[in-house]
Amino acid sequence: MNFLQNNKLKTSLIISNIILFVYLIYRLINQSKILTFFPLDITNDISSHIAQLYFLKVCGFHNLCQYWYNGYELFKFYPPGWFFFSYPILLIFKKPELASYISIILMLLLSFIAIYKIISLKEKSWLLSVSFFLFLFASPASISGFFRLGRVTELFAWVIFLFLTYLILKYKDKKFDFNFIYFIPLYTILIFSHPTVTIIFHFFLLSLFLVKFKDTKQLLALTIYVLLGILFSAFWWYPFVTDLGESRTEEFLPELRNRFFDIQGQWTSTVILITILPLLTLILFYLYYNSKNKDKEELLFYSPILLLAVLVITRIVTFIPYLNFVYPEPYFTFFLIFSLILFFNTNYSEKIQKILPSILVFLIVISTLVSINETSLYPNHTELEITTLELLSKTQGSFIIIDPPNPTSYVKAYYSYAPIYLNLTTPSGWSTSELSEAHNKLLIKITDEFKNRKCADFKQTSEILELKNIIAYNGFCSIKEKCNLKEIIIKNNACLIKI
Repeated sequence: MNFLQNNKLKTSLIISNIILFVYLIYRLINQSKILTFFPLDITNDISSHIAQLYFLKVCGFHNLCQYWYNGYELFKFYPPGWFFFSYPILLIFKKPELASYISIILMLLLSFIAIYKIISLKEKSWLLSVSFFLFLFASPASISGFFRLGRVTELFAWVIFLFLTYLILKYKDKKFDFNFIYFIPLYTILIFSHPTVTIIFHFFLLSLFLVKFKDTKQLLALTIYVLLGILFSAFWWYPFVTDLGESRTEEFLPELRNRFFDIQGQWTSTVILITILPLLTLILFYLYYNSKNKDKEELLFYSPILLLAVLVITRIVTFIPYLNFVYPEPYFTFFLIFSLILFFNTNYSEKIQKILPSILVFLIVISTLVSINETSLYPNHTELEITTLELLSKTQGSFIIIDPPNPTSYVKAYYSYAPIYLNLTTPSGWSTSELSEAHNKLLIKITDEFKNRKCADFKQTSEILELKNIIAYNGFCSIKEKCNLKEIIIKNNACLIKI
């Protein structure tokens, strides 16, 4: 490969790897603050996963869990893959935050193994394997999504995706042997790990079907393997699909579609990336295709991925059923993976080789600086979090929190902390996919009634929700007098009110 034959290219990879490795280690060290400060800040998906990992231990899979929404069926509408993976870690280390953090490290190690195997299909190289790994997981999108925000369930799905990618690339030009049987458990796990990643994986799976189409025995074997994976994962997806009408999934479609078009709002960077990355995949395939002397088998194999790239760039994907449930971020990772596969498997012309080292280092430096500037570090608790946790420690019975005044706090994160450390329940929660529309309307109603001092209605809705306590802030604390509520404690403009 050119990267191993051209000293300038090798040097550019080494420099890029040093930059990305230092940055990734720095971010992982910073993220380890999760072991000291429970994630309560606004940049926060990880608190939901931490709590549900704890619920898996105390409630059990598909059992009724009383901590959120006055009781809900655990993992009925949320995929359990990462939780099954992390559960043994929780049993060993006891603390769900520690188990979650260790799981991230383990997932990175497993990802590297998968990437090394992918690279080794062409030529064994630690340099190329490390480069692929760091370009993928130290990218701004990965640092922001997988580590800072804590989308660990999606990260786990990508780990499985990488191993499946290795199998598909290995067998695209050769007949299946006994080792392809590993496809079945990997595909099974992917299905119950993350529906959006599973949906777009099928474009790559279609690639394998296309190149095996002329071989009836191979096509039949692949079909059987796929059907077995679907069958073995039915314990989760069948109740999920049959009861999907009870969830609020379709309500999120307008917001998901907006992320693809909101060029001047909060999703500006998303719109840019969801255009650049699929376009990069198309450009790199063109270079790869030419370096392969325009091999039509390669075009056939990659055609589903190219089709998806076009659908995403044109935004047609947002109007296609099922595909329109995939939010932009999984596409980032999908197209970055295939861009890297094509990038490291292309024999570049001498002209490109001359400019590629400088371009590569420049892009790595710029992307790292963008990540440093745009992605916040993991914070310590502020006075607001410390005060709210103190009020929570005095709470007895079901509670909700009304509008913390400072944007450093995320209300739902407290609903994750309270069950784990205080054994408290809430009619609210932090798993919107498992929140019914009827219950959601009650939560909106009681917040509106409290803030607008509709005392009689508020008390009536509180009885329906079996709500006993409210934590409020600033002027909302005065509502206790108007509605004849009992103040338990007030501190630093925050109060605990008993209904």
